[in-house]
Amino acid sequence: MDIFLTIIQYVGAVSFTISATIYAIHKRADIIGALVFSLLTCFGGGAIRDIAIGQLPPYILVNQDAHYLAIVSIAVCLVCYHLGFIKKIGRFADRHQHSFLIEFTDSLGLASFVVSGLEIAIENGKTGFVILVFAGCITGVGGGILRDICSAEIPSVFKKHIYLIPVIIASSFFALTYDKIPEILAIIIAIAIIISIRMLAFKFKWNLPIPKADEEDKKPIEENKRELIHK
Repeated sequence: MDIFLTIIQYVGAVSFTISATIYAIHKRADIIGALVFSLLTCFGGGAIRDIAIGQLPPYILVNQDAHYLAIVSIAVCLVCYHLGFIKKIGRFADRHQHSFLIEFTDSLGLASFVVSGLEIAIENGKTGFVILVFAGCITGVGGGILRDICSAEIPSVFKKHIYLIPVIIASSFFALTYDKIPEILAIIIAIAIIISIRMLAFKFKWNLPIPKADEEDKKPIEENKRELIHK
């Protein structure tokens, strides 16, 4: 199980790093911005989780495996940032806002980090339903929220393709079944739930309903955008 969890964490770190690097290119960030976005996306949620469950200092600061993960993330980010095809994907994302690669790597990273957060919570003796669901959700989406806040965006989790719904479903499923069925099976099903729902939402443009803005409501928003561009 430890080896499987380690593999999951590395898959999640690489996946989140690729999606965060493409996101940074889309936002016209320099290499430092790409590194910060990548590290925030990979480890921000885990740091929030550790503080919340009383695991201090946070995992990223004291665990050697986490240090290796950070090094791998930095290396992947640096390589991806300078590869021509990643820049082309960034320009594609600029035109289309979303692409299959961005969504799939983000979904894979999301699923990997959710289950690793659940496993780390169990290792620390936190086995209640609510705390497990919280640990899975915040590990998966917390880093992305911090990244979006740093780039002055409304976090994607609050507006894009029912982002949080599959995380809640998968975390709830795992919390209810990990001690009733083989734990490895619970992990695999949780990962499958997240990736399947996220990719279906991307393909069929599923979104939660949001209130439609009137024309009068849109004017201040457009004016603010123009002001920001001029600044």
